Amino acid sequence: MRERRTPSLRRALLLNLLVPTSVLAVALGLGGLLLIEKTIERAYDRVLDGSVKAIAERISVEDGEIAVDLPQVALGMLETRANDSVYYSVSYDGALVTGYPNLSNGDTKPGLHVISHFDSHYRDAPVRVAAAWQPVYGKPDPVLVEVAETTNGRIAARRELLLVLVGLEAGIIVAAALLGWLAVQRGLSPLVDLGREIDQRQIEAGKSLQPLDLANIPFEAHPPVRAVNQLFDRLEAAMQVIRDFIADASHQMKTPLASLRVHLALLQRDMDRNAENIETIGEIEKSTQHLDRLVAQLIAMARAEEAIVSDKDDHAAPADLIASASDAVAMMAPLAAARNVDLAFEAEIRSAPVRIDAPALHDILTNVIDNAIRYNKIGGSVIVSVFARNDRYVVKISDDGPGIASEHRERVFDRFFRVPATNRPSGSGLGLAIVRTRLQQGSGTITLADGIGGGGLAVIVAFPVA
Repeated sequence: MRERRTPSLRRALLLNLLVPTSVLAVALGLGGLLLIEKTIERAYDRVLDGSVKAIAERISVEDGEIAVDLPQVALGMLETRANDSVYYSVSYDGALVTGYPNLSNGDTKPGLHVISHFDSHYRDAPVRVAAAWQPVYGKPDPVLVEVAETTNGRIAARRELLLVLVGLEAGIIVAAALLGWLAVQRGLSPLVDLGREIDQRQIEAGKSLQPLDLANIPFEAHPPVRAVNQLFDRLEAAMQVIRDFIADASHQMKTPLASLRVHLALLQRDMDRNAENIETIGEIEKSTQHLDRLVAQLIAMARAEEAIVSDKDDHAAPADLIASASDAVAMMAPLAAARNVDLAFEAEIRSAPVRIDAPALHDILTNVIDNAIRYNKIGGSVIVSVFARNDRYVVKISDDGPGIASEHRERVFDRFFRVPATNRPSGSGLGLAIVRTRLQQGSGTITLADGIGGGGLAVIVAFPVA
């Protein structure tokens, strides 16, 4: 099935400009062609007329016979660059007096004192003939004067003028195309600016949902712009719903879970030491902790997605990557100690300001370090290092755990995806998804590579220099 061509306003406007212009140019060309034809015929016929008159003026009667004193200028004026052949004849009462015989072959019947023109053939060549009857004193009948010229000069002149006309027509069409393109470009520039502004407000850019200003937008584009503004209003309302949900969920979901954990702790303390009950309560507490973490990460994910569609962090002060990484390492140190994982921090630079909200940066680092600790082996190592590369500040979290196979390294950023493996700690599959979403706020990037000693996993997070 043939793919349908995408409509283009620019192409449609150019076609609407060029098609009428081309039709008008063709019409002018046809008119010019007729004008050239008439002009060439008139110009050359007038020269023929001059020759006929010059010969006619030199006809006289001497001793009862017609005599012609043929002037040199009569035929010399017909000389052209095309080297046309010129023929003439003077005849009386059907008999040739002087010149070339059978010039007109009886093709014309000119009137008295009127020069007539016609096309004929003479000596196998097309000719243009001018003929006139000239009364002569002393003879009762007029004398027929004819002058013929081959058409090479007319054809050459016609061809030259046609080439000039075609060149002018082509120049008009090309100029119309260029001027039309410039006019369309200039006319559409407000729409291009509008499109650029809308692009800058896309979700990844974190721009505001304020209505577009109609002041600099052409009147014809106001209806779609108003529709976009209405869409922005609806998105703003949807964002407000998300904000309300986050606020409600944070209280309505976490508070009952905290209460449940407290009651489980009291139950463990007060109940008898039945091994089966202790194991059951332990499983309940484990599931409760997992649910508590899942709820926390769901709320964190919602906050991250809400942040990138709002402008509250667009002008946030730069955060210090080194200070944030150091705080995250200190915060995760108890978890590392509990799991017998060696956690280290090192920095090659003293300051690394990056343009991202500090709480968002803290969430990114704690999630990545938490994953490096939880999925590491007993007695493993995690190294958090900060350094500068080219125009970016980089934090690298490396471990020597089981790592992630290369075929799964892109999918781990999908929500709820967990690498298939046995003996893996429980998790939600949201950690790296939250990290990638948070990174969109600061134009950061995240990549995965091999970890310590070529094993394990290294998570590399880079930010543009603020």
